Amino acid sequence: MTADQAYVLTPRDVRQIRNYVLNKYAGMPSRKRAEIVADAVSRIIYRQLPDFDGAVKHALTSQLIRTIVLEENRSVRSDDIFQLCMELDHNDEAIRRPLDQWVREQERKLQSTAELSTGEFGIRDWSSESPINAVAMPDSHNKRMRRRVLTYGLLCLLIVASITLYTWQSATPILQGGRPSVVIPVPQQQHVEAPPTALNELPAGLRYAEVDRERLMAYLSERNSLLAEKHYLDAILNTAEQFDIHPALLFAITGQEQGFVPVTHKKAKQIANNPFNVFHSWEEFNTNIEQSSAIAARTINRLSKDRPSDVDPIVWINREYAEDPNWSKGVSLIMRDIEMSLDGS
Repeated sequence: MTADQAYVLTPRDVRQIRNYVLNKYAGMPSRKRAEIVADAVSRIIYRQLPDFDGAVKHALTSQLIRTIVLEENRSVRSDDIFQLCMELDHNDEAIRRPLDQWVREQERKLQSTAELSTGEFGIRDWSSESPINAVAMPDSHNKRMRRRVLTYGLLCLLIVASITLYTWQSATPILQGGRPSVVIPVPQQQHVEAPPTALNELPAGLRYAEVDRERLMAYLSERNSLLAEKHYLDAILNTAEQFDIHPALLFAITGQEQGFVPVTHKKAKQIANNPFNVFHSWEEFNTNIEQSSAIAARTINRLSKDRPSDVDPIVWINREYAEDPNWSKGVSLIMRDIEMSLDGS
């Protein structure tokens, strides 16, 4: 189990699967290709789970995809599986036994990896594994290898700590009400307020600010937008506040991507689930407005970082959010129009 194998599924894996399916089944409808990709991703995660009943494994797989892959857009790790399994009913033998076996298997893999990865003098010489690896590598590569070993070591410590906690909890007698029979007092520590961490690197004009809800609703209604309905309006406004993004920017993106979702469109309800077209389009990824707006907001915040001072922030976001290089122009114009309407201009 190498450092890469500690990850069950990475965003790079998903991209490779998507690109492979796109090339191999280019003539297939996009919805069918999306189903093939989703099935492949599900199979990868499903195979790494403890040997629970099929229904339990399918439920865990769906939750990991929804929370880790889609919402957090990061790698699925072994400790993510473990933490999710900790929420199951451990009094159920069909849960406890497979989970115990899975934990022991993880311990065995970690121990095996530690023995293989270190020798008498510390770090193992990885170049001996393959003739190709024996070719001299630049110093930058060696530094990356050392960072990977360090990262994996920290991950191992995290999983071992989690396993230790699980083993302790499993061995602790449980009284009625689910409380341990012995409670160890923890000394009170003085709470120190941590400094707030910025969610993005957007300029002040693009960060969250309260807007006139009635004027925003009127603006959308004038454009016959389904997003003027309370459910959609509230969801996008809540996301804007949660991720520190100006509501006008989020709504401007829906205007650029889907014309604010006209109620007259025969598939308006489906489009309104993902008017930001995250993960390519509302057809390929049809979820709900809460999830799609959150994914769009996370994407905006991520893409806002490391912007050169002479580049417009929406142009900077455009580099990855949309393939159309004029996307930023449309979003900027629509956002200014929304702001003017909110100001009563």
